[in-house]
Amino acid sequence: MAILSVESLSKSFGGVQALQDVTFCVETGHICGLIGPNGAGKTTLFNLITGFYAPDSGAVHYRGRTLQGLPSHRIVGLGITRTFQNVELFSSMSVLGNVMVGRHVRTRCGFFRAILKTRGARAEEAETRNAALELIRFAGLKGDPEAPAADLPFGWQRLLEIARALASEPSLLLLDEPAAGLNAVETAALGDLITKIRDRGVTVLLVEHDMSLTMRVSDRVVVLDQGRLLAQGAPREIQSDPEVMAAYLGRPKEAGNA
Repeated sequence: MAILSVESLSKSFGGVQALQDVTFCVETGHICGLIGPNGAGKTTLFNLITGFYAPDSGAVHYRGRTLQGLPSHRIVGLGITRTFQNVELFSSMSVLGNVMVGRHVRTRCGFFRAILKTRGARAEEAETRNAALELIRFAGLKGDPEAPAADLPFGWQRLLEIARALASEPSLLLLDEPAAGLNAVETAALGDLITKIRDRGVTVLLVEHDMSLTMRVSDRVVVLDQGRLLAQGAPREIQSDPEVMAAYLGRPKEAGNA
């Protein structure tokens, strides 16, 4: 059963067609890899799904509900959250504080109850803190959770951003190039974490240029090229697809055109 359906989605910026008539589904409980050369439209697609952009045509459905016209915070409330290509943390806040902020969409205590520190507000804050600490451990972050996020090594900042995204209790997590800037050891650990997230019951849509990581963790792979859907299938099928090979490596010149 599909948790996310992208139907005939198109988006242009001026004279540039970023996406054109893209259609695919993400199955519940799967890791779906979304790949393509630079400029293929992958991040644009993420921005359309999460409400940062409005499509020119087509639709995005989450659990049968259209997402058109919904602001980003409402989409997060429905159960979709994301990370970004560039790490976006509250650098002056602690590691723990960053993850607790991510859970704000699931809290019920209003402004005045928080200011007055009512019994309910204190209980909810303790619950949020405990949930955040569990996610910090789950993500593999070590050290003092009260340390400033800016003091973390870059690889751990990536993990912190994922932990913060998970704090909103998503059913669908969109990861935008999470391995960018990581070394081989960190990338391997990231792959294990993504699999653990799927096993935790969270469906994952993964944009990643590291093909070894994508093919290792993905149940299914969708390929974009120049804003169009090029191929989709199991990792082994995609790896042997001549059209995909040509998109990444370039098409050989025909005889007489060398």
